[in-house]
Amino acid sequence: MRFNKLDLNQLVVLDALLSTRSVGKAAERLFLSQPATSCSLARLREYFEDDLLVAVGKTQVLTPLALGLRKPVRDVLLQIQTITRARPSFDPATSTRRFIIESSDYVISVFLSQVIRRAAEAAPLMQFDLRAISPQTPEHLESGEAELLIAPEFAMVPGHPSEPLFEDTFSCLVSADSTVGQDGLTVETYFDAAHIGVEWGGGRRVTFDSRLIATGKRTRRQDVIAPSFTLVPALLSGTDRIATLPTRLAEQMAQRFGLRRVTCPIDLPAFSEHLQWQKYQESDPAIVWLRELLRETAREMVAAEWEPRARLPSAGPRAPAAKKRARKEGPTTT
Repeated sequence: MRFNKLDLNQLVVLDALLSTRSVGKAAERLFLSQPATSCSLARLREYFEDDLLVAVGKTQVLTPLALGLRKPVRDVLLQIQTITRARPSFDPATSTRRFIIESSDYVISVFLSQVIRRAAEAAPLMQFDLRAISPQTPEHLESGEAELLIAPEFAMVPGHPSEPLFEDTFSCLVSADSTVGQDGLTVETYFDAAHIGVEWGGGRRVTFDSRLIATGKRTRRQDVIAPSFTLVPALLSGTDRIATLPTRLAEQMAQRFGLRRVTCPIDLPAFSEHLQWQKYQESDPAIVWLRELLRETAREMVAAEWEPRARLPSAGPRAPAAKKRARKEGPTTT
């Protein structure tokens, strides 16, 4: 089918060429032969009267026109995808939909693990591809490669809808046999001790607590930097080091790995994780269903934690001032 003399089938090839910048990789993505993909590129060059891809040394680069076409071509295909997925009703029990969700391993451990268990009952044929947040995450959401993103508010991608999902605080974690914090941590003990930090993406992303403490007058001595939260227990066990982690994750690790959770002596405000989705998938029935499952799981997770605390005289939610401070703080990647 042609529109303004353009074969619309070529839009899929054009999108693959613009995103991979390679005839060979585009062919692999489209399950076409390289000669067939080269012929499509030739037709596209003729239509647009532009080379689109130009060899520079051993690599291919996009021409200015091709760079300008990347986003509108991808947006058009995302809208077409939304149309083709439209159905009068959505049945999760029979859906074989595959979702790509990007988040930190902290979110996967304490939250998405619960979501997956619930989905296994309501949607047994549904598939989930959970991926770690990376510097390419904004591009993945923009292109529709990732359907959902769960991250702090600062990491939300502009131009796409989002909403708060849940909050957490910070706690300290030490080895069960460590002498540190046996009678509780003090500020002096905290800053005198060696710490295990978490950074990923080649050190380009650090945790919320690291950024907050970096704005103060004192700094932590981080003897070990881990590339993910899930490696902390193995690095912490048998040492006198301290790890400062989101409270839910610290409690989970303390129970699973025989570590000890200690109240953090530093006044760190609560932080919140947000849910974001592609704007062109706003009305996708499967995405709508999954968003509601995420909301319900978050509500029930918080309710289950607060129910026993409500019976304690000192129980109560974090003061609004702390939440206000958290929103004003700088970027994080918890």
